[in-house]
Amino acid sequence: MYPMKISVTLFVVLIAFFFNSCALMTSMGLNNKASWEKPETNGISPEETLWKKVKSTNTEEAYVDYLSKFPYGKYKYDARLQLQLVDTEAAWEKAKIANSEEAYQVFMRDYAGSKYNAQAFANLTKIRQEGTWNRTKMLNTAEAYSDFISRFPLSEYIPEAKNKYASIQSEAEWNRIKNFNNVAVFENYVKSFPNSVFKDQAIAKAQSLINNNTPSSNFMASKAPVSSANNSRIQTTNTPKNEPPKVEKPEKKDLGADRWFQANALNTIEAYQDFLKEFPKHKFSPLAKKELALFDEQTWMRAKSANTNEAYENYQQLFPTGRYYKEAKKKILDEEVATILAGDYQALPAMNKSESLPGSKLNEITIKNITGFTLTIIYSGPVSEKIEVKEGSMFVVKLPNGQYNITATLSSDLIGSFVGKENLTGGKYETKFFLGY
Repeated sequence: MYPMKISVTLFVVLIAFFFNSCALMTSMGLNNKASWEKPETNGISPEETLWKKVKSTNTEEAYVDYLSKFPYGKYKYDARLQLQLVDTEAAWEKAKIANSEEAYQVFMRDYAGSKYNAQAFANLTKIRQEGTWNRTKMLNTAEAYSDFISRFPLSEYIPEAKNKYASIQSEAEWNRIKNFNNVAVFENYVKSFPNSVFKDQAIAKAQSLINNNTPSSNFMASKAPVSSANNSRIQTTNTPKNEPPKVEKPEKKDLGADRWFQANALNTIEAYQDFLKEFPKHKFSPLAKKELALFDEQTWMRAKSANTNEAYENYQQLFPTGRYYKEAKKKILDEEVATILAGDYQALPAMNKSESLPGSKLNEITIKNITGFTLTIIYSGPVSEKIEVKEGSMFVVKLPNGQYNITATLSSDLIGSFVGKENLTGGKYETKFFLGY
């Protein structure tokens, strides 16, 4: 009897517990299918609906809201990326509004991988170019304009900088020669500075000297052998006792000798160079070469004393095959690299050494340019070389072992310089230049 009562009682208790549990689950929402299964509205889940709304809004708050509701949702990585991009866009707009060196520097520091990084650097370079130009105008010296021209060869201010530079140079040269009494000096001045404000004065001075028979290129030419047509006139002229003996006219006219006496009388670099160009194997050619060698040495000593790019470039122009041409070239390139190093630049990635050549004293570097611009690269080290590589082209340069500073610039004022260092130890290297965004 008792077991039967216990079983019935237990059954009633279980039934009661079941219904109470269902009520509890319903009150908690656990027995409601809509609470634990994703309800669908027209086949679209709540997460999809929210993400579609977030994408259309495209604000920082919208992406934060999505991540707070679905931290492990289907689009969590997209939301984080978009959140970063939205933040970058806002920072870029802020930098553009400020449009200052500091603003672009901060942006490039905080958003180094941004697609706007290259434009930020370009804007920064432009601002610095403006500042440099303003300082150059304030200094108003040949050195300042020369430095600006070398640093910003594609600047909109280059025509004005070149005019200012030429004006200062022409004035300095005029002050140096204005009291000379040599026609050739003023003729060379007019040739060298055709747009000078002193051009008319130089022409007038030269004409005055010619009219007064002052020693000039025409006078100096009188040292050339005298023709028989002039002998009769000369013989009737009173000749000073200390006048050198007259050069007798050779039986066969020697045009080279005439040219030599004229060049020797002028005693200028151009005169000797012109003589050697016209008479490279004449009997007086060794004498012309000796005179040029003296000019070469003197010009180089003056260039070294001045120690400016202008002086070295002047030496190169005067002596394109001179004894110190390579040294002048190295001085110019090393100074160009030093100027870039003293300014602002980005790091240049290291070269890839594709093959080692133990014992070799030479290195072969293959340069590939896929930047979209013409690339100029300078190697400054035991030797210095400047190479220009057209867009889409490849160039191979060979350099001896040693430590090199390397600079790379592109044919765009909006993209700055890149600098790196390499210790070449004998081998083959590859370096690829491209713009990453």
